[in-house]
Amino acid sequence: MNILLTGATGLVGQAVTRHLSEQQTEEHQVYYAVRRPTLVRDQLPAKNWQIRQFDFEDPCSYGPALQGIDRLFLLRPPQLTDVKGKVVPLLETAKQLGVKQVVFLSIQGAAHNKWTPHYKMEQAIKRSGLPYTFLRAGFFMQNLLTAMLKDIRERDEIFVPASNNRFNFVDVDELGEVACKTLLETGHEYQAYTLVGTSPLDYYRVAGMLSSVLQRPIRYSNPSVVWFAIKKLIGGTALPFVIIMIILYRYTKLPPKDQYAHTLQRLLHRPPKQLLSFIEENSEAFFRG
Repeated sequence: MNILLTGATGLVGQAVTRHLSEQQTEEHQVYYAVRRPTLVRDQLPAKNWQIRQFDFEDPCSYGPALQGIDRLFLLRPPQLTDVKGKVVPLLETAKQLGVKQVVFLSIQGAAHNKWTPHYKMEQAIKRSGLPYTFLRAGFFMQNLLTAMLKDIRERDEIFVPASNNRFNFVDVDELGEVACKTLLETGHEYQAYTLVGTSPLDYYRVAGMLSSVLQRPIRYSNPSVVWFAIKKLIGGTALPFVIIMIILYRYTKLPPKDQYAHTLQRLLHRPPKQLLSFIEENSEAFFRG
C-alpha cells in the first residue's frame, strides 16, 4: 500500500509522519508530496521516505505525484480557496489513477458552515466518488504555542476575536495518531469523524487555566473584529488569512452533538488529552526566554 502525504512539513503533517514512522512495515510505503523538495528535505522527519514534487498551483504535478498511490492524506494549504480550479482536478486525477481513499483534514462543524473552504472541499471529495474519511478537528491546543504565544508571553493576553463563543480543543499529536489509523486500517471509508479532546470552553476559561498554571494573570481581551484585523494587518498577516481567522473565531457555529463528541476517545482507545494537562506539560514555553 502506497500513501501520499501532503502538508508534511506543517504541524499536523509532522504528527502524522511520526505515527506512520512508528507503524512502518514492508506492507506500506509513504511518499512526501512537497512543492520544493530541495528546500525542505532537511525538515522532513522520516529521511528514508521518498519525495514527490507536488504543487496545488501546478496541475501538471498531480499525475506524477499520484502515480501508484493507494491512499492520499489531503491537507488544505491556508491560501487555497479555489476548490473548483485546484482541488476538483486533483481529485479527478486521483480517481483516474486508482486512489482508493482520501483522508482529508477538515474542521469541526464543517458540514454546518457552508462558507468555509473545508465544507467546499468535503463536498468536492464526495462528488468525486472517491472513498473518503473526513477528520473534523477542533481547535489545536498547539495554537497556544504558535499563533497566540507572543501575546501570552509579552502581554499576558489572549488576543482573538472569539467573543463569548466556546470551542473544543484537540492535541495535534493525537490527531496525527488518528490520521495514521485511518490511513493504515480498513473500515474508515465514508466516515466523518469529529475529533475533540475537551468539552467546549470559551477563552475566558482558557485564560483562567493559563493564569492558574503560570501563576500570573493572563487575560482574554476579547477584541472587536475591526481591532483584531487592524493589529494583524499591521503585524504583517495577509488579509485573506485574517478574514479566515475572523470567520473561524467569531462566526463558526457548532451543533450540540459536535460539541460533545466522543469519537476521538473511541478511536484512541483511551481518554484524550485535556487542555489543562497540555498547558501544564508546556508551561515553560509561556515564559520569555
